[in-house]
Amino acid sequence: MIGGYVVKGLIEKGHKVIGVDRRTYDVQLQGLTQIVLDLSSKEAVMQLFDDKKIDRAIHLAALAHTVGVKDTSWEAFKKVNVDCAENLFEACAKRNIPVLFISTVDAIGMVKGLITPETELNPISNYGKSKALAEGRLKEICKVWNIYRFSPVYTEDVKRDIQKRYYLKYPDWAYLIGGGQQFEVLNVRKAVSSMVDWVDMPVDNTIHIIKDEELLDSAKVIAEEKVEGRAKHILRIPRWMVVCGYYVIKLVFGKSNKTYLVFKALWPFRTE
Repeated sequence: MIGGYVVKGLIEKGHKVIGVDRRTYDVQLQGLTQIVLDLSSKEAVMQLFDDKKIDRAIHLAALAHTVGVKDTSWEAFKKVNVDCAENLFEACAKRNIPVLFISTVDAIGMVKGLITPETELNPISNYGKSKALAEGRLKEICKVWNIYRFSPVYTEDVKRDIQKRYYLKYPDWAYLIGGGQQFEVLNVRKAVSSMVDWVDMPVDNTIHIIKDEELLDSAKVIAEEKVEGRAKHILRIPRWMVVCGYYVIKLVFGKSNKTYLVFKALWPFRTE
């Protein structure tokens, strides 16, 4: 969802881009070279860096969404999000090429209160765990790097990551906890500008949380959705009821995906 926007943004600023993916796309842009490559092949990754002049690397490839994915085991997440990333990191480290690793706030996990880049990670989901592990491997392997932890990303047309915050079932069934919650989210335009700007910035081995300046207000969004003919049914749940449900679920399942989903709804991320 993000890669194509990044390519266009970099080319608009005059950069030449090598786009690496498992398949080719019908995109003709002056300044873009498309490479079909499986990042799980260390030899192929090393060869790419031998063949091409590369000044900086932005690593976006990840297994994030599980819709339509048959294998959602930890092994599958580790292979794509950690092992493949390591191959890229090692190729960059060998040539001292700076790396921007795109991570996620899910790597932070179940943490209450104000979150900073130094907050100890407590990831719960396989996605969050794998990205947190990859962050650690980046620091161990590479000498020059930055990590950007993205808040949930959306475009005007693709809002699946943020709709989880106010829809039970899109487009008819919405929900509100108490008077509504406010969430940190990230418009793709800001995500892209942060990466494009990084290419011309000093690399300082720091972690940054990337988010919109304004919070997403679930009550406001649902009202707007209703005006446009969606959100026909709104389930209003008292906050105390959800809090009680959270502690019951936590007692039964411990720290699990189920617990984490309710946790995020009750205590949305607040980052510095």
